[in-house]
Amino acid sequence: MAPKLDSDLIVDVIEATIRVLIETGLSREEALQVMLSQVASQVSPEVMKIATDLNQKYHQDFCYAEWDEVASKQDKPVGSAEFAFGPL
Repeated sequence: MAPKLDSDLIVDVIEATIRVLIETGLSREEALQVMLSQVASQVSPEVMKIATDLNQKYHQDFCYAEWDEVASKQDKPVGSAEFAFGPL
């Protein structure tokens, strides 16, 4: 059995993917939309319902996050644990 992934590691992988997409010229919002379109087309409808519930509960937290562009260019964690799902 594979070891369970740590939630911080998952967040870091997602953030790294967003940063790579931003480097191609996309905005942060566009990068997230690209990732979401891929995920949404591959998961079951039941999982999408859970995702919709999570979006309704936690979207506001991420709206208030301050994204540190300098840290993102230096491959450093942004370091905000104030919001849902760990560091941003």
